Amino acid sequence: MWRDPLLLLTCVTLLLLLCLIAGARSEVGMEEEEEEEARRRWEEEEEEGEEEKTVKREVVLGPRSSSQMPLTPEEQNNTVIVAQVGSTATIQCYTHYLPDEMVTWTKRDQDQLLTAGIQVYSSATRYSVAHVRHQKLWELSIRDVRLSDAGLYECQVTSHPPASLFFTLRVVEAKAVLEAGAEVHVHTGVKFRLQCTVQNATKPPDYIFWFHNDTMVNFAKHGRPITVVQDSFASTLLIANVSWSDAGAYRCEPHLAHAANLTLHVVEGEKHAALHNGHSEEKEAPPTTATSSAHPLPSWLLIGCFCLVLLRLRRMAAADWL
Repeated sequence: MWRDPLLLLTCVTLLLLLCLIAGARSEVGMEEEEEEEARRRWEEEEEEGEEEKTVKREVVLGPRSSSQMPLTPEEQNNTVIVAQVGSTATIQCYTHYLPDEMVTWTKRDQDQLLTAGIQVYSSATRYSVAHVRHQKLWELSIRDVRLSDAGLYECQVTSHPPASLFFTLRVVEAKAVLEAGAEVHVHTGVKFRLQCTVQNATKPPDYIFWFHNDTMVNFAKHGRPITVVQDSFASTLLIANVSWSDAGAYRCEPHLAHAANLTLHVVEGEKHAALHNGHSEEKEAPPTTATSSAHPLPSWLLIGCFCLVLLRLRRMAAADWL
């Protein structure tokens, strides 16, 4: 009498298992598509971020090639030269189309005579002057530029009447910026990347040093999995496998720029990307939503299958009583 109900229950159970397997495969496929879409979006955002980092910078022009047309006074007048604090500023005054006479340099906003000919009259040893005769070039150089050096400079040819050309020196302060902010939390065991960018610099810095708890790590030889890569106006600190010893204070210190500081907190956890703006360096596995190997199945499918089994069993039990 009970053999048929047991056979039916077995069939229903097999059917239920087939439904569960099909649903699991379907969800796995959907999750793979979502992960692929997330990876694609992440790569696009990375590319856009790199493009946004590219900014135009004003740089002091060097000596002109002899093949170029001579500069006229009108083309030079009111030229703006940009220099950063601590660097050397060079102001070039070409005297083409002007009488070949001696040149004096004056800081107009302070009414201060700096040079006359090749003689320096300023008490500051930071000033120097050079005369390149074949280029008709008078060049004023200011070493170790300070913010107070900004202002209006006059290149005056001592002819009759005198001819003057004016130049504006703008002084900027370069600074390091850490994209991750002031504090970052990372999990143990991940690859971690920390990027430092130099802003307001007129040229790439000669060096960018990284310090961990006041110890330089650029050339560390003590077996720690730390790598430093410098590229133009940026430097990247790579930690291959974050451990508890990597926690602490980090400082990015470029040449002739203000340093930037960051505190790294290391927490125990699974291998996921770092929290906040710090992030994993594994390109093949961009930050995605954490998933488990066991894929949850739709609850409505389970409930529906069990309801059908119970309903069928009740009908069979009622038939047996009759």
